[in-house]
Amino acid sequence: MSAFGETVLRDRAEAPVYKFAAMGIEVRVLVSTHESGGTQSVTEFAFAGPFAGPPLHWHRSYSETFVCLEGTFTLLINGGERRLLPGDIAYIPPGELHTYTVDGSVPTRYLLVCAPGGHFEQYVADAAQLAAEAYGQHRTMDMETLRAIRGRYETYEADVPRF
Repeated sequence: MSAFGETVLRDRAEAPVYKFAAMGIEVRVLVSTHESGGTQSVTEFAFAGPFAGPPLHWHRSYSETFVCLEGTFTLLINGGERRLLPGDIAYIPPGELHTYTVDGSVPTRYLLVCAPGGHFEQYVADAAQLAAEAYGQHRTMDMETLRAIRGRYETYEADVPRF
């Protein structure tokens, strides 16, 4: 492996998938932080229905680039909002407050590129496990545990002071 990671060639169907059954969300890990030598992670989010989005948050050490593939979703960034259509992109640098919503009127998919990788895919895996446990026990997800998981991967809600 070079300083920039290893070559990744895989069929989309071979990529690891994390399912959030109660929310109708699937997250496919296309390139992991480890595979890229830490330079990025690439995930694909697919929504079967509406999603109110994560809490307003920011990332300490990585940027996010959203690429709308199918359907539409709305990004809320520092008090403004922008609806993304297929082909639209949005780049969000570290420290920028943001969230998004999916209205669910049509299936929606987007790519998310995190740079550097920030082990975003491990955050997804940990959150999916927490969601699966809650779903299996017919209860809501423990939001304080989810907040702690976010913090492990340098993702903080709006009430945490930035830099």
